[in-house]
Amino acid sequence: MIVYEDVEKRVCLTKGCIQAANNLLMAMNLSADPCDNFFEYACGQWNRDHMIPDDMFAYCTFASVRENVRQQMRVLLESDISPESRSIEMTRIAYQTCMNTSKLESVKSSQLLSSLRQLAKWPLLDNNSDWNDNSFDLTNILASSRRYFGSEIFFQIYVYADAKNTTRNILYLDQGALGLGRGSRDYYLNASMFAKHLNAYKKYQLDVIKLLLDDANITYDLLQLSIDLNNIINFETEFAEIIVPEDDRRNSTRLYNGKTISDLYTLLPKVEWISFFHQIAPTSIHSSINNSTQIIVGEVDYMYNIAALINNNSNQLLANYIFWRIVHSWVKILDGRYEDIKQVFLRVMTGQQTKSPRWKECAQGTINLLPLAGGALYVREHFDSTDKKEALKMIANLQEAFKELVDESDWMDEGTKKVAIEKAVSMINNIGYPDFINNYTALDKHYEKLNFTAEDSYFDLLRKVLIWSQEKEFLRMKEPFDKNEFEVSPAVVNAFYSPEKNALTFPAGILKPPFFSGAYPKMVNYGAIGAVIGHEVTHGFDDQGSQYDKEGNLLNWWNADSYNGFAKRKECIINQYNSYVVPNTDYKVNGKLTQGENIADNGGVKEAYRAYRKYVNQLGHEEPHLPGFQNFSNDQVFFLSYAHFWCGHKKEAAALQQVLIDEHSPEVFRVIGVLSNLPEFSKAYSCPQGSQLNPSKRCTVW
Repeated sequence: MIVYEDVEKRVCLTKGCIQAANNLLMAMNLSADPCDNFFEYACGQWNRDHMIPDDMFAYCTFASVRENVRQQMRVLLESDISPESRSIEMTRIAYQTCMNTSKLESVKSSQLLSSLRQLAKWPLLDNNSDWNDNSFDLTNILASSRRYFGSEIFFQIYVYADAKNTTRNILYLDQGALGLGRGSRDYYLNASMFAKHLNAYKKYQLDVIKLLLDDANITYDLLQLSIDLNNIINFETEFAEIIVPEDDRRNSTRLYNGKTISDLYTLLPKVEWISFFHQIAPTSIHSSINNSTQIIVGEVDYMYNIAALINNNSNQLLANYIFWRIVHSWVKILDGRYEDIKQVFLRVMTGQQTKSPRWKECAQGTINLLPLAGGALYVREHFDSTDKKEALKMIANLQEAFKELVDESDWMDEGTKKVAIEKAVSMINNIGYPDFINNYTALDKHYEKLNFTAEDSYFDLLRKVLIWSQEKEFLRMKEPFDKNEFEVSPAVVNAFYSPEKNALTFPAGILKPPFFSGAYPKMVNYGAIGAVIGHEVTHGFDDQGSQYDKEGNLLNWWNADSYNGFAKRKECIINQYNSYVVPNTDYKVNGKLTQGENIADNGGVKEAYRAYRKYVNQLGHEEPHLPGFQNFSNDQVFFLSYAHFWCGHKKEAAALQQVLIDEHSPEVFRVIGVLSNLPEFSKAYSCPQGSQLNPSKRCTVW
């Protein structure tokens, strides 16, 4: 019920309105000029009131919601309520096993060391004694690394929809990743700027290996060890040189190269490919994997280059590097000594000062290991089905707003407009959670081939889940592609668009305050979650999503002149964001890398605003004011709600890391970059022409 404080002012005093008003008002710095820096105006006080916790490298409204979801999951996972489902019980076992630090401390690194010895001989761990180059089996070590450790080094293999025929699944082969992660090549190649980071990586590597050698009771020569580790870093730097930068990987057609497995012997001859696939895939599909089996190769030149790099280095160095990469990926589940070493490294790389509390790692780890079981536990207690209905209404309204923007565009021909609109209205909507997880029989069926018990160590438990998930992935080769599959945990605080499915996914974790509530007025919901919905819709028409049709197929559906108009508008966005300097650094935003997210941000807010104004027009009058915002128009509150979504700040190291590896722009530019392109914003706040938020030149794609 709406309660009016005054007939003239019409103020909403419901609990939802009071909560929404408090969220926005307590975040604002009213002394800032909204036309100069709206981010500071909307978020200045929030950022001062919310210091970055020592166990984090950034803190924002997104992070606060994630922390809340983790805390809710912790309570659920630690409860002793009798489980109604085997799957739910497995989530509690996984959490409790992760929390059993006394067992981790007693086991130390023994299980990892034992497993590595079973894999192959690691020259570095044996002081290079008795090393025989001829005994090194690259195929076997790469296959075992993937199957038993989840480590993909020189290339990655996965099964997903055939991008040119999304009715079926197909094998993919793409370039590998560096030890410092996807997009990290600058850390290796720009030594002057990132010397501190690379030195921290070297120290972390040395300290971890020394501790492993001590655990294995192996004496070592520190000088020789330093030489061996330096060779690994030098090798990885050469590896970085052949990695294709992420901002050069946005053309999906270039990345779609149809081959057969027999062709792989030409690309990388040192791998015995049939043997490799038979080692990583379940026996039941071995007959489906032969020389004529189709596979899509992402980076053909990269494969030739990695083959040359492998050929030009000794098997001993290759073995040392592969083993190091496995250890690097598993350090996080070893005992506290290794955690302490990793934390020193992270302090330099991200600015995170202390380790996260164990419960946080274990709650998040459980969600990652058993996404649907963890999600079932979460939504049972923390998701209102009425929110799902409201979200579906908003999606329909946002899609309608996008259709209108397409119809009104003066740079698209009618045929291209028609196809774009058909794609928008064909989008699949996944809201909250997949229905089947509320049926515990169906949920248990999903996990029926996964078996672990409370007696398992955390190391063994992780490997069982890893092998189960890989086998499940490969079995999809025999099945049609399921466009309706809900691929993420409902307990995730994020939103997604899949071009191959032409599907929107909004997990339960993001459909909650301060982003969304059925009790909030529409101006607040449309400004926050409405802009997120619009963002995901627009991803279907950003620089990458625009390459796929309504069925999710990689297909050029653009008229040539219309595409030229689209390309010019993309370039405007790229140049705009290229001009932004990241706060507290000398680094500029990479407008090419972030263009897809920037296009989605800009389109999303525009669509959300249009959908909100359409709602008001249908209502016949403005919504009542929020308490404390009687001197604000509801349009102004809409834009405040959008900006509030992005309130937050980062440590300097994390801000720099984001520019290097993240396809998203820093939060401040997700606010001022978008709103400076919207005449509706400058009108709402009466921004003078030429001010920061009312520039003479604007960029518009959608």
